[in-house]
Amino acid sequence: MDKGKCMKRVKYMTAAMLLVAVTAVLSGCNNNKILNKLSDKGYFSNSYDNAILQTDIANKISSHFTNNSGTRKKAILITIDGFRAEGLEYMMGNDLGMLSIAKEGGLYWTKPANLDTKANIDIGVNFLSIVTGQEPSTFNVLKKTDAKRETPYSVMTTMSEKYRVKFLTDNKNYIDTQLAAEFDSKLTQQLSFTSCMDLNALRTESINNLDANDFIVAAVSNPYLVADGNFKMSNSAYLSALLHLNYYLADMYDEIKARVGEDWLIIVATTCGGKTKLALGNEEGNILTFMITNKKM
Repeated sequence: MDKGKCMKRVKYMTAAMLLVAVTAVLSGCNNNKILNKLSDKGYFSNSYDNAILQTDIANKISSHFTNNSGTRKKAILITIDGFRAEGLEYMMGNDLGMLSIAKEGGLYWTKPANLDTKANIDIGVNFLSIVTGQEPSTFNVLKKTDAKRETPYSVMTTMSEKYRVKFLTDNKNYIDTQLAAEFDSKLTQQLSFTSCMDLNALRTESINNLDANDFIVAAVSNPYLVADGNFKMSNSAYLSALLHLNYYLADMYDEIKARVGEDWLIIVATTCGGKTKLALGNEEGNILTFMITNKKM
């Protein structure tokens, strides 16, 4: 092969390699298309760069109770498993539920504290991070979902030292595998739990417990279970579950607004978007989490 042909081949291969590199860079930028689209909608009160760490949510609840305003303090934390951020377009288009709560406080991006520091996280966004203020690695859930806790220290236990606390869920797994040790050691008249059969029962229990308790935690799995791995908005069953959830939030919020002489903090926080492993490219729809609250953060 003569020198001229060899140089042409080298130039061609170099150009091809540069094209592949540029394509890869552009592809990486496009991975944020869900984030960019939702940010452009103007829904959020913060940028993703200033996202609230999920580990800070427990402290925000505790601070609400310690801030003495002379009014009786109450709070409800609703965590939602399987609510992908894309679904916000269907939830923020009407003046009920999520939108009505966000108008009072705001819709905020959240993210796990260790999302950028642990390369092998499978469950980077996690219910336990929200209720305990600890990173998933604390519970050995980087590769498994079973919690390994020696001491109970969730926000429920902390609050039950001074206030009446109720834990509600439509997924008994939260009690059996994640909170059993805590409830066994701390279950008193101040801290109790109820396992509901479905979202309708959870809605009823949430409303029925507003008066008898100061702090309620409702762990919702309905969207995750209904999706059955298909979290696309084209899945009519999944979309219906999200809309059903919005009516639950609307009913609950209407009940709270009607109460006199009480200062309520409402936080609705998502845990993760689906079954996709974060280790496989940190799939965006799964890790984009957020919270809605009736108070500005």
